[in-house]
Amino acid sequence: MLRDDARPLATSPLSGNASDGSGGASGYPDGLPARLAPLLVFVASLLLYLQTLMPGKAFDDWGEMQTVPHVLGIAHPTGYPTYILTAWLFELLPFGSIAFRANLYAAVCVAVAMAALTAIGIRLGVRPTIAAIVAGATGAIGTIWASAAVAEVNALHLALIALIMERTLAWSDSRRPRDLAIGGLLVALALGNHLLTAFTAPFLVLFALWDGREALLDRPKLILWPIAAGLAGLCVYLYIPLAASANPPLPYNHPTSVSGFLFLVMGQQFAGQYQGLFNLDSIGNLISAIGPFWKLVGERSFGLIPVAGLLGLGIIAVRRTAFGLALLAMLVMSLDIWATYNNATLEHYLLVPWMLLGLGTAVAFEAAARTAARWVLPPANELAGPVAILGATALLLLLVAANRPVEDRSHDHTADEFVNQLFSSLPPNAVILSYWSASSPMWHAQSVEDRRPDITIVDDTNVVYEGWGTRENRIAAVICSRPVYLLLILDSDVDMARVPYDLVLDQTVTVGWGGPSGEWQRPVYRVYPKPGTCP
Repeated sequence: MLRDDARPLATSPLSGNASDGSGGASGYPDGLPARLAPLLVFVASLLLYLQTLMPGKAFDDWGEMQTVPHVLGIAHPTGYPTYILTAWLFELLPFGSIAFRANLYAAVCVAVAMAALTAIGIRLGVRPTIAAIVAGATGAIGTIWASAAVAEVNALHLALIALIMERTLAWSDSRRPRDLAIGGLLVALALGNHLLTAFTAPFLVLFALWDGREALLDRPKLILWPIAAGLAGLCVYLYIPLAASANPPLPYNHPTSVSGFLFLVMGQQFAGQYQGLFNLDSIGNLISAIGPFWKLVGERSFGLIPVAGLLGLGIIAVRRTAFGLALLAMLVMSLDIWATYNNATLEHYLLVPWMLLGLGTAVAFEAAARTAARWVLPPANELAGPVAILGATALLLLLVAANRPVEDRSHDHTADEFVNQLFSSLPPNAVILSYWSASSPMWHAQSVEDRRPDITIVDDTNVVYEGWGTRENRIAAVICSRPVYLLLILDSDVDMARVPYDLVLDQTVTVGWGGPSGEWQRPVYRVYPKPGTCP
């Protein structure tokens, strides 16, 4: 067990002696426990996630993010160039399949986030043992664990936000220009990975500027460090037009023009799913989402971390006001976006809120231990720290036991089985019209594993961006010369295709829809032209 004397309590921000937003009393603790704690959390978290990692291909966006980096293509809006480039580098590792490496990258990113969360807690005066255990418990929350089990951009988003928070506190503690530069670079890379960064990182930037205002006024040139590093980081966006000009296998919307580039990176395709910030509609959605949110947090953490987390964030706001207010603003903003975007159905939009609440929980445990040590008579007060550590450990074990069976994807081969079944049954030179969730593992098999290059996979997005107008028009272009098959998730879409064509059931497959696993039984139809249609 880590010793807890790495930082004297008298100089800790939690002791009440830290300044109100003008910087901590000291830098990162020099003790070995404080240095080892983040590393131990990274290793332990990664080992835990490895046991539940999806072994192969996935459906939907998860399958896309297994594929696009390897072929250096272009992902769906907002393009996610930071993820594409970093995942491409990670996938150069010489072991396992490309899909497995992409899934492993997600696990590594979440483990990095939990290590950074440990360091943040220690910077805030939480003893290393409590900071490490609560960070592990935060990583065992169902929402966060799910993001570590299969490839997606959200794991990298969580890691980058955690690192930005940690470097912001490092600047606050030590006033080193390099921390400003690293922070600026991380903010830019995070923007290149997910636009959610634009709704959270500005609060940390404002804190850094306010907290370091005296140093910046004395040395104005310091501001050039994060600006230069940020501009360098934003160069990741150059990847999109460069990749599009190379015509890769998966070039979403072929963004070779300025308008196409802006359409992609600004996420204009999904603008209708977002109702704006803190207007009447969004506030109404936020209020109506309170019930589903508490149901969700009850399922993911038994409601323990949100309660303790809010208490801890309040303590931070009292002891280190500017930073605490920044964290609370990030929490409220993130919850508003989750509630107003796509009818509060995207649980991964709660990753940052969970991390913030996890940090607050660590602070709450530490504050409880110190309060007990101060008010309980000796020698019983010496048990306050160990009792807090035991409580944090119990929380960790409870969350691991409850969420591991739910988030375990180590035996999930549904996407591989789907591709094997379909590719082994389709005749030569076939055309299959599919939908996004089912298309992604087929793209992976074809573009990464070089299987069935004779098959043409037509996704609904191809129908739109290649100018066909309707799915039926695309079928008409090949129906007289090639065998055509239809795999759709909605019966209404199938019924539309029955009007101009004859559909004959060919087989039934298990597919995904809105998730990485196959959970839906759907028919695959052979499409035939009406009599007299073809010469």
